[in-house]
Amino acid sequence: MTKSTEKFRQWLSQGHNAAWVIFALFAFFTFIKTLLFDECAFNYRANATLFESQRSFWGALFTKLSLALIFASFTFLLKDKRWMILLSFAIDTWCVANLIYMRNNYILLDAEAFNEAGNLHGYWLSTLIYIEWGIDLAFYMMTALWSCIFIFTNRSSRSWKAFLIVLAIGIAFHFTGDAIKQTVRVNTISREGREQIYGTSYSRAVEHTSILEAPAYILYDYSKMKKKELPYHPLQETDLEQIAPLANGNPNVKSDEPLIIILLESLENWVCREDVMPNLWNLSKSEHVLYADHVHTQIVGAPSADGQMIANTGLLPISAGATCLHFPHNYYPSLMKLTDEHRVVLLPHDPSVWNQTEMSPAYGYDTTIVFSDIDTLLFPRLNQLVDEGERHIQCITQSTHAPFANEKYSSLEVPEDMPWVMSNYIRGFNALDNGLKLFIDKLQSDTKLQEYTIIITGDHRILHKEKREQMLRYSKKHDLDYNTTDDCLPLIIYSPKIQGNIHVTEEAYQMDIYPTVLSLLGAEKYMWKGFGVDLTDHEAIVNRQISAHRAAELSDRMIRNDYFRKYVIWDED
Repeated sequence: MTKSTEKFRQWLSQGHNAAWVIFALFAFFTFIKTLLFDECAFNYRANATLFESQRSFWGALFTKLSLALIFASFTFLLKDKRWMILLSFAIDTWCVANLIYMRNNYILLDAEAFNEAGNLHGYWLSTLIYIEWGIDLAFYMMTALWSCIFIFTNRSSRSWKAFLIVLAIGIAFHFTGDAIKQTVRVNTISREGREQIYGTSYSRAVEHTSILEAPAYILYDYSKMKKKELPYHPLQETDLEQIAPLANGNPNVKSDEPLIIILLESLENWVCREDVMPNLWNLSKSEHVLYADHVHTQIVGAPSADGQMIANTGLLPISAGATCLHFPHNYYPSLMKLTDEHRVVLLPHDPSVWNQTEMSPAYGYDTTIVFSDIDTLLFPRLNQLVDEGERHIQCITQSTHAPFANEKYSSLEVPEDMPWVMSNYIRGFNALDNGLKLFIDKLQSDTKLQEYTIIITGDHRILHKEKREQMLRYSKKHDLDYNTTDDCLPLIIYSPKIQGNIHVTEEAYQMDIYPTVLSLLGAEKYMWKGFGVDLTDHEAIVNRQISAHRAAELSDRMIRNDYFRKYVIWDED
């Protein structure tokens, strides 16, 4: 050991000297991490307009620096400084977890993400595939780098004075200038306002805040969520007046028509084509089929089982998303409640996923069958259920959710240099189509199945704007005709009542599925008509009475107020 090293070690061993060195290193590297996080999450360099002025630029830096100082000041509170290493690793994990979640869902971790945790059996790979080792390990490497200083340090006593001084400086930094306005706004806002915070405008709010603040308001939101204290949106008189004509039917209306709902996980319309999904494509051109190729998804936020809710009930998700986790005990109208017969839901995953255990009965299903996590095997089972006489079935696939593990069952050839997400996605749906062929072949040959009304659609988009644009650039470069930025869903409805083939080229919405099927089942007088329009009626499509935006507002309030129990069937309970 050299003399200079020995002197440095002796200097560090003098209690407060070691603490100040650790404090400085911790604060410096934590500040660098917040800048690295923002660079990776929001692409500041590519979007210079995020900083509206030089003043907001310095406000952003001061806010991030002050949070780093506040966290680092705990150095003086701890007798054993090694606890700071654990705190640093915790910060690393928080930053990396948010980066991974944002790559996957295009939003940051929030209270809803924690609310969903533990309810996603079989879906963890869809998040872990977005790890970027080069970037994510950099956070942990910084902690490893500065913590090496502990080789030279000994335990030292607490220093309350130093702790309070630095804490005060950090807080003073944090609440100066314009920073206080944005900080208070971000820290007190609930998930209900996430359109302003977590969406495209979150990058503007983050100018004055820091990723280190996030746990403060997430824990607050999460505690409110667990206590069932979601914001209450009362139904106004104008709301009730607009809803009344849509909910003035009879809850006792019945239909004996057989019905099958098939939800193909994450199906976007650009893969519903002859070279990728030839069987579904051919069905869309067949007799007795309505095909709408521009159906806008109305899922809120990250993908959820709300797609199932829209198809079954004609209601749209609450503004926070994941209605199935917040309001499983509401009374919902449903296509499946039109019959008193046996109603089966066929799943490839654990029924606890997306709270299916409670939501399936809420939609009218009395039997849940968990069959296989390989989607291609679901359709032989679906055929078997039809042969056994089941007339009301919902079938939901899973493996075409990211990371599209179904692709290994596809023989479709794609260019070797195609982005892996694009390649796996295309091949995954090609494999799914191979399984779907068994059901489509049965439909074309089985006169009993030809009596059914059959819905085949996607539940939500999965490929976010950034990924779709990347794939579009690749497609243009290689002269491929994949329109990956058209993020609509396809809808195929087979019914013996449909004459010929109806191709709906106008823009449609998921809320249109319910009223269209209601009409085909001859149940127009049912208690709930839905916000959408009958897609077999061209005049209704071009003369919508309720916009998608207004429908979302009304539906949100109806669900929060358990509208159908209180205003329609209140005498049942």
